[in-house]
Amino acid sequence: MRIGRRITVVAVCIVALLAVAASAAPSSCQPPPRLQLQGEVDLARLVDLCAQRLDLTVEYDASVLKGKVTLRLTESLTDAELWELTNRVLGLRGFTTVRLRGADGREMLSVVRLADAAGLAEVSDIAAKTDTPSGFVAVVVRVEHQPVKETSEAIKAVLSRSGSTVATLGNSNLLLIADLRPRVEQALELLKALDTPGASSVVERVELKHLPATRLAAVLTSITAARDLVEARTTRGRVIAEPGDRAVVLIAPSDEAEAWRALIARFDQVPPVETRTYSPRYFGLDEVAALIEQVAKPTSGGGDQWRLVRDQLTGSLILTATAIQHEEVQSLIDRLNALPAEARRPLRTFQVRNRPVGEVIAVLERLMSSGVLTEAAESGTDSAPPISSPLGDSQRTEAPRLVPGSPQREPQVPSEGESSTPAQPSRPSSRAGTGTTDRPALTLTADETTSTIIAMGEPRLLDQVERLIREMDVRQPQVMVEILIVSLSESQTLDLGVELEKIEVSGDVRITLSSLFGLSSVTDGVRSVGNARGGSALVLSPGDFSVVVRALQTINDGRSLNVPKLLVNNNQQASLNSVLQQPFVSINAFDTIATTSFGGTQDAGTVVTVKPQIAEGDHMIMEYSVTLSSFVGESTDPSLPPPRQENRLESVATIPDGYVVALGGIEVSSQSKGVSQVPGLGGIPLVGELFRNRSRTENRSRFYIFIRPSVLRRLDFEDLRYLSEAPLAAGGIDDGWPVVEPRVIR
Repeated sequence: MRIGRRITVVAVCIVALLAVAASAAPSSCQPPPRLQLQGEVDLARLVDLCAQRLDLTVEYDASVLKGKVTLRLTESLTDAELWELTNRVLGLRGFTTVRLRGADGREMLSVVRLADAAGLAEVSDIAAKTDTPSGFVAVVVRVEHQPVKETSEAIKAVLSRSGSTVATLGNSNLLLIADLRPRVEQALELLKALDTPGASSVVERVELKHLPATRLAAVLTSITAARDLVEARTTRGRVIAEPGDRAVVLIAPSDEAEAWRALIARFDQVPPVETRTYSPRYFGLDEVAALIEQVAKPTSGGGDQWRLVRDQLTGSLILTATAIQHEEVQSLIDRLNALPAEARRPLRTFQVRNRPVGEVIAVLERLMSSGVLTEAAESGTDSAPPISSPLGDSQRTEAPRLVPGSPQREPQVPSEGESSTPAQPSRPSSRAGTGTTDRPALTLTADETTSTIIAMGEPRLLDQVERLIREMDVRQPQVMVEILIVSLSESQTLDLGVELEKIEVSGDVRITLSSLFGLSSVTDGVRSVGNARGGSALVLSPGDFSVVVRALQTINDGRSLNVPKLLVNNNQQASLNSVLQQPFVSINAFDTIATTSFGGTQDAGTVVTVKPQIAEGDHMIMEYSVTLSSFVGESTDPSLPPPRQENRLESVATIPDGYVVALGGIEVSSQSKGVSQVPGLGGIPLVGELFRNRSRTENRSRFYIFIRPSVLRRLDFEDLRYLSEAPLAAGGIDDGWPVVEPRVIR
């Protein structure tokens, strides 16, 4: 029973709730009330109407809010549409509504001038839902990706011209936007479209091939600025010159990097070049060329076609470069030519290290006296081309020639150890355009103590002097010259003879028949051969007969070698004398007495003179003289010198380095045959040999001269030390070089 009652009560309640819901449903589905406005309406009346229908608290200044508006609406308006229309009408009349908070904390709407709304409106959330939103709003938004400053400038395009505000808040990415609500909504939509993640940037180094980096960066900056002006856009990216001027650094968005690379490659091209000739008027070629290389020579790409040639023959510089570089060079040449005459006579010193300073000064003096140096200087004093006279060459004005030793030279007293040689013009003249009289074109002073040449004069002359000294002051290699003098002698003699002797005694008559050639001798009536040399045979029957046979052969071979050595510099002369002096007497006979005195000496020995000149390929042009003399016997008289034989060889020859070469010699051969025989009997074949004495002599003498030159070029004299080791060891002399011994380091 109780359960049934409870179910009945619940059912009754449900029915009641459904009835209430059914009665309430038709009222919620009814459309909102609408208002039909037509005709002319006061602004204040329109505001009051909105406040009444929307139950709003609105305050305004009636004395300010004046004016009427005419409405021609085709449809009726809801309360929300009426409020939106009211705010639009207020905005067109320079008014708007802002939401303010009162002292009691309640919110209210206030009608204010549009120009004052930005300072009165509170910062709110435009997305907040409200039935009566204010006509003017102020919002703060965050810019996530794009620059705040550029974004604010873009947003200004959709804001009102009067009363709107857009500003950045400090250094943050916050942006304050204040304006009429529709304008702020448009600005937020634009901000949403602008504030998107940008493309990634590219930072890379681009190597240049031709143009300097600074010049290319300037060119690209000018080109992009002009293109942006024409196309009314902004190019994103930048090109920065790298230190060293050989490459640029490209900073650009990744989507525009390829366009920048193409632009760099397009303008990194070889500029056209041309060749011009410059003739420095006063200064030397080397000095001017060094300045040109510092001023106009490119330090990076584009220098392959840049070329500067020093034409020493014509005294000019031939430059191949671009037009801009030619302008820089011409400006430099004009500035040098405009210097006053006093600044064009510098004082310079030249160190002479390998030759006597007097020799160098002598060569320069000869060049000045011949006019070589001074004429070269005059050729550069006038930059204008020669003018041809219509009267012919005989009427042309000849440039004065500068020669040393002019009477106009001022007396100079050189200090001790110095010699001064000024070079002056032979007659006074004046250079065109300078207005100054000629002075010594070149003055040279030699300081023997320091081996220094002090020169003062025109820079072109000083440049020539420097070049001449550099070419002359070169360390000359040395030559070790070995002269080998060889004397060879050969002699051979043969003596063969037979002596016969027959003695017959008959009573008082003694008969002797003999064939004698001096091969034997008789001692106490007995014939003997004694101590005769060679082979001897004696058959003797004393008082009856004797037979003597003798044979002698003599062979002599002789060799004499002289090896003088001389160390001499290139193009210098060296001599060696090894002479023996043989004295002899002089006899002066008078009527009553004869006196003996010293009559002099006779010299004999070896005399060598050489002068080598090293040619190309270490061949030597050798000028030599070799004399070998000797005494060949005793003097026939004390008052006469002994006989003397002399062999001399003198010539000029080309000799290779390190080889032994025969310079010359002489060979003398002599042969002699002698026969002593008994007439008649000696001519009988075979038997005649018993009555004959034969002798044969052969002599041969040879004299040769060899030479072996060795060029020594080592700066540390190691080759000279090597050649000196053998003579030093033979003489037991220390060479003075330090001995380096190994040492064990633990």
